[in-house]
Amino acid sequence: MHGFSRLFIVASLITGLGACAEAQDAHPISTDLFSGTWQNDRGSHVSFKDSGGLLSGHYQTNVGEPDKSQKFPLTGFAQGDQITFTVNFEGYGSMTSWTGQLSRDSSGPVIQTLWHLTRDVEDADEEDDLWKSITSGASQFRPVM
Repeated sequence: MHGFSRLFIVASLITGLGACAEAQDAHPISTDLFSGTWQNDRGSHVSFKDSGGLLSGHYQTNVGEPDKSQKFPLTGFAQGDQITFTVNFEGYGSMTSWTGQLSRDSSGPVIQTLWHLTRDVEDADEEDDLWKSITSGASQFRPVM
């Protein structure tokens, strides 16, 4: 292969890679799949606002001690059809994180998640009760129409 041909191939590859990068920047993967309000299988509501993969919003629980009308702020991330978010139930001594993926079943869109909830344990009781303070479960969230 002649020097000019090699130079042309290398230049073409670099130009092509640059065009791919520009196209990727101009059309990022949509993470806006989650924006809006969703309800889980226990009647709790979550509202997400997506800002380029960073989630904000609020969680309104239908279980536990908090007043059912109280809204708790959330923060999280979305990447493609994957999601993770955390809620601090401030004043109630617990926090919960959900991680999951958006899919579709015969009823429509559904976010399948696993969650971990931690409750505060008094320092004097941590040695005996710390691991009892973490509970786990699964939740499904469906869009509220």
